[in-house]
Amino acid sequence: MSIHRDNLTEEMLQLYSADATVAFKQLKVSFVGETGDDLGGLTKDLFTSLWASIMKKFFIGEAAMVPYIPMHEHMQKRRYYEAIGRILSHTVALLQYVPARLSRCTLLCLSLDSSHITSELLLSDLRYDILPYYVAHLSTVLMPALCNNFCN
Repeated sequence: MSIHRDNLTEEMLQLYSADATVAFKQLKVSFVGETGDDLGGLTKDLFTSLWASIMKKFFIGEAAMVPYIPMHEHMQKRRYYEAIGRILSHTVALLQYVPARLSRCTLLCLSLDSSHITSELLLSDLRYDILPYYVAHLSTVLMPALCNNFCN
């Protein structure tokens, strides 16, 4: 498999969206314009770079990442979550690696289904992983505006 490093997220999402069986195959990775044989290092490099990019484009959070799509991008991007689930299972199969920053609820939804998520687990994830992100984000965005409006 030859991947363009500067377009790897889009290429991999298209691949895993179009072909569900790719998640069950061994990969031999090469990057276009680069030399090297894949003895495992290029595959690891691919998935490490891919997860860093996926986290930026499809997830939010600090201690733990949860899926997020802005409403104006919802129809365009939501179809990728099934491919992301395939990429996750393939990452685990090939590298015995799970992106550490995914929340527990996210991992369960991507790998099994939402019926395995208890209300206690969801509340725990919300309390310790998700709400602190929103509070920190809101304080950096809203507090200056509130202070500015209060002083005027």
